[in-house]
Amino acid sequence: MGQAEELWKAFLAQHPEVAAGKVSLDELNGKLAAFNQRRNQTPHVDFEGLSPEQMHHLLHSPLSTDSVIGLKSSYEETVLDKIPFFVLMEKLWKELQTNLNLKLTPKGNLSIEACKRLYEDKMLVQEDIERGITKKISEDNVAFIRALKVCLQLGGYVKKRKNLLSLTKTGEKGLQLNRSKQFVKVFTDFTTQFNWAYMDYVENATAGQFAWAFSLYLLHKYGEEWKESSFYTNMLLKAFPMISPLIPHPMYASMEIEYERVYQWRFVEHFAFWFGLVELEQRKEQGIYGYKLFLRKSDLFDKIFQVQFNS
Repeated sequence: MGQAEELWKAFLAQHPEVAAGKVSLDELNGKLAAFNQRRNQTPHVDFEGLSPEQMHHLLHSPLSTDSVIGLKSSYEETVLDKIPFFVLMEKLWKELQTNLNLKLTPKGNLSIEACKRLYEDKMLVQEDIERGITKKISEDNVAFIRALKVCLQLGGYVKKRKNLLSLTKTGEKGLQLNRSKQFVKVFTDFTTQFNWAYMDYVENATAGQFAWAFSLYLLHKYGEEWKESSFYTNMLLKAFPMISPLIPHPMYASMEIEYERVYQWRFVEHFAFWFGLVELEQRKEQGIYGYKLFLRKSDLFDKIFQVQFNS
């Protein structure tokens, strides 16, 4: 039975007078409209208590006033100071304000010196760098530095000319805004303009980034307790069964990667952790080979987002 047929049968069950032919066309259209509105506003079991209408806003207008979860209008300085990706972006802005034309490498990357300055305070770190496996701190080798530069360019704050980065008029004006508005700009660019697939080699462009606002809602709902990363992946796959749990491997045609791994890389380890929204913990469980990643929402989470259910 198709979805349309199921909906029609549900409608007839509520309105037997329609099946009996006792209503006019105008009355039928009115009843159908009311039925669809009730259905769209009724919590869906697979959406963790959200209605189809609320899910629609999370997917298509995640930062709007219609969305269940959104950013606050202003933030205390102490909150902004604890958001790693934003603080690093501010540091990159200062580089541009100090050096009106920031020189790039022949490849078009940030210089090694600039990358070292972004890394030195260790607001964010990378395991292979910390363990000495990767020696060179460069844009190519450090994922969050690549993401910072791309978001800087996507935001319209800079222009690239003759292998130099410089602030645009928009950038100069943007840096005069208060820090709360600047943070909203950075967060919006990262979530709605930046393609998270740029940070890895998996060709699936939407995995992990799709329904990111719903994932934040799940963190709001369940994040007080430590949960394995797969808990959130399973919730997402339950809400959207059309998503394949396996993704083609980028290097080996005969192999596949679990959706869970890509979700962990992109949503958990990069987005959520980089913005200070979660705490992470690697745990080795008895009888299990390797480590599993657990997370819970940070104290910062509730200071950044507001959750409201519009009537």
